Amino acid sequence: MKKKIVLILFLVVGAIGYSQALDCAKLKNIKAYNPDYPKKTFVIKGNTQESYDNGVLQMSWSVKWVTDCQYEVTCTKKSVESQIEVGDRIAVDVMSIDGDCFTIKRTFHCKNIPDGDVDPESTFCIAK
Repeated sequence: MKKKIVLILFLVVGAIGYSQALDCAKLKNIKAYNPDYPKKTFVIKGNTQESYDNGVLQMSWSVKWVTDCQYEVTCTKKSVESQIEVGDRIAVDVMSIDGDCFTIKRTFHCKNIPDGDVDPESTFCIAK
């Protein structure tokens, strides 16, 4: 019986030792793109985010980090016609990081959907 308890403890300690906490610090100042749409990029610098399409600025956002791996962006300016309006907000949760790519879950909040609409997970990669 003692051997089983010791074995279980080793397995639990080993699993905890090998599990990784997400290190989202590198995402706070980046240029990133979606591999499915490489010409659409965004840049996060401090408390601002800018969205680009083929190098042309589309929208500007204010960024508020909630935790190390969760942040909210609020649209502050838009340069193109879009369903997103100034004042609309997106809550972003970083779900996983794999090298220079990361997967996020976004929840869109707007005047018509105050409780939010969850977007399927999306993957982005840091541009070099």
